[in-house]
Amino acid sequence: MAPTHILVTRAGPCYDSVKTPVTVAELSISTLGYDSLLSGEFNISEDIDNGWKIKATMQKCVDIRNMESCDFLRSFDLVKSGCADDDNEQGLYRMLFHYAHPKLNCPVQAGRYRLVDFPLFTEDNDLVVPESKISTSVFGYTFRLDGFIEKPRRQIFCVEALLQLLYIRKHNWIERKHIIKETTLRPPTRVSEEEEDE
Repeated sequence: MAPTHILVTRAGPCYDSVKTPVTVAELSISTLGYDSLLSGEFNISEDIDNGWKIKATMQKCVDIRNMESCDFLRSFDLVKSGCADDDNEQGLYRMLFHYAHPKLNCPVQAGRYRLVDFPLFTEDNDLVVPESKISTSVFGYTFRLDGFIEKPRRQIFCVEALLQLLYIRKHNWIERKHIIKETTLRPPTRVSEEEEDE
C-alpha cells in the first residue's frame, strides 16, 4: 500500500447548475506543499434566513480526467441548520465566513463577495491505495456541495471540486548523489575490433 495526498485540480460551480441565489465563479487554486488555497468571487442575490442546509456528495473516479469513470462513493449532511445555534456545525461555515471579503455574518446578507486564500488542508487524509494501480491510472474524487433552504424547499447554491489522488514517493537523492556521479562520469567502454567481428 502506498501513502497518498489529494491535490485540488478544479473548484467552481457545478457543471449542471441551475439559476440559484448564490452564484460562484470559477475559483483560482494556489498550491503550497500539499495544501491548496482557493480564491474567487461569489454573488448572493437575496438575503438567506438561518436554517439552511448543505449536502455533500462524493464520487470515486478511476481516471479523474474522464467523468464516465466515476461511481457514487457516499453522501452526507455537512450542515443541517446553517447559522442556527449549533456549536457542532458552526466551525464548518464560520471558517469560510472568515475568508470572505467583506466578512459574512448570520443571517447571510445579499451582496458581492470575494473568497481570499481559503485553505484546504489535504496532506493528512489517511488514504492508502495499491501502488500498482496508481502507477497506471489517475485516481481521484469529485466533491459536490448542494445548499438548500426548506421553506419553500429550493436549492440556493451548488459548488463542486475535482480532487486528484497523488502518491507520496520518498526519494533519497542526497544519499545516492555520489553513485550518480560515478556512473555519469565514467568514460564509455570501447569495443575492440575482434569483439565487433564476433
